[in-house]
Amino acid sequence: MDTAIVRCTRVSDAMGELGQAGPEKYAGSEVLPFRQAWLGLDALPRERGQARVGCSARGLWFYTWLEDSDIFSGATAHDQKMWTLGDVVEFFVKPGLSRSDYWEIHVTPNGYLMDLYIEDRAAFLEKRTPFETALAHRSQALFATAAFPDQHAWSVEICLPWPALGVQGPPDPGTRWQFAVCRYNCTGTVDDKELSSVAPFTVLSFHRYEEFLQLQF
Repeated sequence: MDTAIVRCTRVSDAMGELGQAGPEKYAGSEVLPFRQAWLGLDALPRERGQARVGCSARGLWFYTWLEDSDIFSGATAHDQKMWTLGDVVEFFVKPGLSRSDYWEIHVTPNGYLMDLYIEDRAAFLEKRTPFETALAHRSQALFATAAFPDQHAWSVEICLPWPALGVQGPPDPGTRWQFAVCRYNCTGTVDDKELSSVAPFTVLSFHRYEEFLQLQF
């Protein structure tokens, strides 16, 4: 499957006011719907969502809006295994397919973050690289969450600083990175979960970076 190219628009360095339409600064960014492409190209989750992406002098920015009739997470601190504790949105960033490393950042609706720096996918998934080792590299992410109970939704905005991503500033125009925004949406219990992603995964595995969306600077 050909992976879509998403243009990385320039946005402001400041956190925006979270809401359904997204901060004003994302007005020029493409709206990326969460879907379940492994079930079919047009398959959508029961509770929908959208993501936007942009960049500034400060770092790489994402915004998500997530429908959620039962917003919850059992997380009580940063760097817990958030996908086992309830609702979470996950941001995967790969700075080019010529590199073997990538980042996986989790944010919960109650304001906790888990960040992984994965140097080698096979070693990590086969547990030859301990989970705790991947946690040793802090992203220094700036993020904010907001819940909208009357609308049965929550949202996240996050900025990943360029130095944490291994560069000193925005990549040169025309450079392509890869990314995916993914979601665990739990209803009632952590065992009742619906997964979705903005990336067109042909198999349900969020680490398939060959099928991440292409982000063109």
